[in-house]
Amino acid sequence: MRMTREQIAAVRTLVKRHFGDDAEVWLFGSRADDAKKGGDYDLLVETSLVQPDVIIALKIAFIAGLQSTAFFEDEKIDVVVKRRASRFELPIYSVARTEGVRL
Repeated sequence: MRMTREQIAAVRTLVKRHFGDDAEVWLFGSRADDAKKGGDYDLLVETSLVQPDVIIALKIAFIAGLQSTAFFEDEKIDVVVKRRASRFELPIYSVARTEGVRL
């Protein structure tokens, strides 16, 4: 996994702040693979929140919070949010959980 301890701590802190204490987060994609180079930060956040408008606002605030840190300044960050209560399951959710790294 190509993330520093400081980056992991920042992600965890901001996920909890924005999505709740029970939220979980995975890093997936090229940054989860030590053999690859470059790439953006692909994150899956799983939350118990259910209101789409609230989730979208929090997702934007989460990304802005990350990019305001020295650890993610000017980095490209993609965030996928999964509502735990939803039965809807996109393939990206299982890819992130199985091929990614839980932070």
